[in-house]
Amino acid sequence: MERNDRSVRVLLGIITLLLGLNLLVQLNSTSGQATAMAAGIPDSGAQLQSVADHLVELNKKVDKLQTYLESGALCVKVKEMPKADK
Repeated sequence: MERNDRSVRVLLGIITLLLGLNLLVQLNSTSGQATAMAAGIPDSGAQLQSVADHLVELNKKVDKLQTYLESGALCVKVKEMPKADK
């Protein structure tokens, strides 16, 4: 009977060890968000706001470019005309 008791204790010890490791992994994965925040990675709401801010800046630049093109100030100069093939 002692051998069976010993094998049960070893198996229970292994199970306890594995559960402990699983708990550590779970705790580390939940602290991953805090690590990401500390590293400067914003949450999804902040990311969406950042995209919206960049889109506003891009729209301003496109409006500026469109105004320049519509003003007629753009001038294209061709140094050498390509020869026409027959």
